[in-house]
Amino acid sequence: MTIAIHHPRADHVADLMAHMRRVVEHTGSPEGMIDFVCALEAGGSRLLGVARWESPEAFQAALPRITALADQRDDAWSERPDELITLTAFD
Repeated sequence: MTIAIHHPRADHVADLMAHMRRVVEHTGSPEGMIDFVCALEAGGSRLLGVARWESPEAFQAALPRITALADQRDDAWSERPDELITLTAFD
């Protein structure tokens, strides 16, 4: 599982949400991806992109597709750099 945490400036939440929607659409369904959703933190302002993967290797293989639209994102939309959390599920 991967969780990308974005910290939009208050006046650019909608811009970053629209960009995240484009990223999900562009990414499509690469091999090994179970699902990919975006969410707004309840009671907060952080935006999260959460994806479940069959393996860490599947995520790494899809990363070029996920980041392909990075040049369409304006750095001024964010208060600070994104955070990326990668998790490995266990039984």
